[in-house]
Amino acid sequence: MPDTNMERERHSPLVLVDTEDLTREEWLYWRRRGIGGSDVSAIIGISPFRTARDIYYDKVGIAAVEENEGNWVAMEMGHLLEDLVAKIFERKTGLKIYQVKKMFRHPLYPFMLADVDYFITMTDGTKAVLEIWC
Repeated sequence: MPDTNMERERHSPLVLVDTEDLTREEWLYWRRRGIGGSDVSAIIGISPFRTARDIYYDKVGIAAVEENEGNWVAMEMGHLLEDLVAKIFERKTGLKIYQVKKMFRHPLYPFMLADVDYFITMTDGTKAVLEIWC
C-alpha cells in the first residue's frame, strides 16, 4: 500500500511575484518560469489548443507559440468575460469571492505555479479556488 503521509501534508504557497501592475510581457516572463494549471491539459495531451511541445518551446524560449487570429480573439473575449462571470457566480451562489493579484509557487516544487483567478470564502469559512474559463 502506498505511503499516504504526503497526501496529508499541507504547505503554504510562496509568493513568486505581485502581478497587480505587471505588463503582459512581464507576466509571461514569470509564467514561463514553471508549470501552471493551464499548461497541464496540453502536457497530458488533452488540450484542443496546445500541445506538450508548444509548452516546452514556450518555457525554454526555443520558438514563440503562434496564435492564429481566431484563437487570439476567443482568448481575449474569455479574459474580458471573467469579471462578469465571477460576479454572476457570486450573486447566484451567495458566496464571497475575492482576488489576490499574486503568482504563487509551491515551496517544495518550485516549478509548480499558480495564478488564481479568484478565491472563494465558503459558508463554513474555508477557502476555495474559482477558476473561470470562458
